[in-house]
Amino acid sequence: MLGSSGSYTNVRYNVLRRSDGIEYPGSVQWYLVLVLLASWILTFTCLIKSIHSVGKVVYVTVIFPYILLTILLIRGVTLDGAIDGILFYLSPDFTKLLHFQVGLEAGLQVFYSLGPAWGGLITMSSYNKFNNKCIQNAWCGTLADGLTRFYAGFVVFSILGFMAKDVGMTMEEISNFSTGPGLVFVAYPEVITKLPMPHLWGILFFLMLITVGVDTQFGMFETVASGLADKYPKQLSSRKILTTAILCLFLFVLGIPYTTNGGIYVFQLVDWYVATFCISFSSFLECIIISWIYGAERFSRDVELMIGRPIPLA
Repeated sequence: MLGSSGSYTNVRYNVLRRSDGIEYPGSVQWYLVLVLLASWILTFTCLIKSIHSVGKVVYVTVIFPYILLTILLIRGVTLDGAIDGILFYLSPDFTKLLHFQVGLEAGLQVFYSLGPAWGGLITMSSYNKFNNKCIQNAWCGTLADGLTRFYAGFVVFSILGFMAKDVGMTMEEISNFSTGPGLVFVAYPEVITKLPMPHLWGILFFLMLITVGVDTQFGMFETVASGLADKYPKQLSSRKILTTAILCLFLFVLGIPYTTNGGIYVFQLVDWYVATFCISFSSFLECIIISWIYGAERFSRDVELMIGRPIPLA
């Protein structure tokens, strides 16, 4: 299983110290609790003034990953075997689209990266001006998301091509192995150790993961915080800092079960059966409610009132 089997063993037994199954929760790993606490302190610091803080922090959390992706791409294309990986990336097998599982996972990736039905897009857009060009923003956001994933693919497959060449595997074999958490916490660290100044690359790479994770957290956290403030305006509107602190503490406590020996199994269970299917179902319900219950024409008239032209219904 790759030359990185040692790295995989290290992640499994030394970092996660995971048990043999979800039925064996084990004990809390306190160093993971400290990392979880640090992440929530960082989230609280960035959101201490609600949307006003987010508007300033996103300049860093959004731009920095693009800078680091470009640096990794420049370094990646200079590695031996990178061209093979890029050619494999640019030569897709469209027959796999006929497989239900492939189409399902591709659609789920759109939900994760673009963020429909999570609530964050609606929450953030609620702070816009009434006549904000929402249709243009929707097109730009969707296009930026798609182009970003396409651009990141060159980074991923240039490194996968190097890994395949290094361990003597085909691109099909290496791409099947390097998926999900294995790609981020096993494959990439294995490559980083073979780069000049690996410690610097490691710090930059995981700093990028932190910025991406925190940036994602902003929208979801603000959705909950704004929902509570709208529900209880008299009690919470003037206590945003206290509300943010209590909510961060509450969510920190909810995250402690994930730091146990069996926490990774709980995470995978929630990630697939709760987040994945619930968000897909919620998106489907949103389309049904807006189109048939609220009414597509009525919704189009609302948009026309805002921007001066209706939504193309054809």
